[in-house]
Amino acid sequence: MRKQTDVGALQALLSLAEVCGILRLSPKTLQRRIAAGELPVIRDGRRVHVLPADLQRYIAARRSQ
Repeated sequence: MRKQTDVGALQALLSLAEVCGILRLSPKTLQRRIAAGELPVIRDGRRVHVLPADLQRYIAARRSQ
């Protein structure tokens, strides 16, 4: 049986390019922060995405530092 996918949730995923634009980071810096475990990502094969809620938590954590 196929599991239904929430299309709204899929549309809410942010690409790394979008995250770079929001955070005003270079792609290399963003990759370093992902590798360090600072920002959780969703990997789908070669595609990498970020949940908006995870990005909000990341921003809040950086703001309090």
